[in-house]
Amino acid sequence: MNQKLVESLAQIICSLSDEERQWLEREIQKSSISMQAEDLKHRLKEFEEKYLMPSEHFYQRFQAGELGDNIDFFEWNAYYEMLTAAQVKAS
Repeated sequence: MNQKLVESLAQIICSLSDEERQWLEREIQKSSISMQAEDLKHRLKEFEEKYLMPSEHFYQRFQAGELGDNIDFFEWNAYYEMLTAAQVKAS
């Protein structure tokens, strides 16, 4: 880690107004959510390719109890719900 860079960034952040700090915090949070969403999309794509089904279709069928208890389905369901929540936060 570059200690001088970190110290410089800390000084800059400390010199910001409350409004600027809040804006910076929101932007960092948006960026983090965006990165999480991209990771979740990648994970969903792996399930979609494995089971030859779009996640939206899978989710509807899984929620309706049509697909059974495969552990992959519980994981896929969780990733889909996490992505949906991340998209709501990002907007």
